[in-house]
Amino acid sequence: MDDYRRYDSGNTRNQPRRPSGTGRRQAASPYGQRQADPGRGRDSGRQNGGRSRDNGRQDGGRGQAGASSRNRPSATAGGSRMTSSERRIIEDERARARARARKKRRRRQRRILLAVVCLLALFLVGGAVFAVARHKREKQKQEFLEAGIELLEQGKYEEAIGCLDDGLQWSKEKIGEFETTVLLYRADAEFRLPDYDAAQNTYEILLEAEPENADYKKGIALCLVEKGDYDAALAYGVIDGYIYNLKAVEQIRAEEYDAALELIEKGKAAGDSGQDLAFNEAVAWENKGDFAKALELFEAYAAQYGADDTVERELEFLRSRQSSASNVPEEDGGDASATGSGEDASGEDAAGSEGASEGGAAASGESASGESGDQTSSGEESAASEETSSSVYSGEARG
Repeated sequence: MDDYRRYDSGNTRNQPRRPSGTGRRQAASPYGQRQADPGRGRDSGRQNGGRSRDNGRQDGGRGQAGASSRNRPSATAGGSRMTSSERRIIEDERARARARARKKRRRRQRRILLAVVCLLALFLVGGAVFAVARHKREKQKQEFLEAGIELLEQGKYEEAIGCLDDGLQWSKEKIGEFETTVLLYRADAEFRLPDYDAAQNTYEILLEAEPENADYKKGIALCLVEKGDYDAALAYGVIDGYIYNLKAVEQIRAEEYDAALELIEKGKAAGDSGQDLAFNEAVAWENKGDFAKALELFEAYAAQYGADDTVERELEFLRSRQSSASNVPEEDGGDASATGSGEDASGEDAAGSEGASEGGAAASGESASGESGDQTSSGEESAASEETSSSVYSGEARG
């Protein structure tokens, strides 16, 4: 029992005191028991003393640990040892941290919102300024275009070109609907000036933007025709009939009637300028001296296109030639025909007889000037014939 208490408590203060001198009495036991070994007693005392010191140190450490544990909150048992004041302090600190985070988040949101508002305001202001400037620019462009068109109608071509160029100053080499309109009017003014090189260049700018536009090709071909470059104009393939007709008129003036008829056939195959080609075909046969063929062609022309004053005079003249030929005897017909062909080549009256003179003068007049009357007609008919000749051979009315 004594050993159990000593080992269990480890504290000598809780052990019951033994009466002093117990060992001595045991050593001097009258019953002859063995006396305790003095060495053994010293060893046990040393052991007991060591145990007491160790137990004291352990108890002291436990006391200090208990005291320190009472001074700080314990994390065990879900914070059950934490006081309410400590909990309030921790909760207040957490609340302040959350409040600081909310304020920081709100400040960041306000900065973002302010930046968005500033960008939106800047965008709106910039858009308004741009819209005003664009409206003003478009208004000025239209004013330049209208002024250019008005000057073009008045025949002030150089001033019109200047106004139209001012309307293109904001285009930046971009060809839109407005630029196309301005360039077309400018090309027209340059063509009328006349400045065919400039007009051709303007049409080429338009053609580069729309390579398949037939109107632009026609403009370039017309410029080339005015410059006399028929072959280059034919390369565009848009006004071939018109070009062949012009070339045929030149051949008729040069009295190359067969060459003129060949060009007329090519022009008729092209499909354009059919009316002028039909008229000049009849003129070519008339100048060759084949009045029957010419009359047939002029009658077909009148049936298809209508008979103007010039065609009426030609029909009257050719019908009179037909009636004159029918009234001439056969032996004189050859002389009249020869005389007519001679007058067609030389243009002078070389016949001696009155009938031959009439035929030769008529043929000579039609070959040189396209008259519609004979030399034996009245002065009024001769004047009408001269008027007819100017329209037939000038190349303008039928060009």
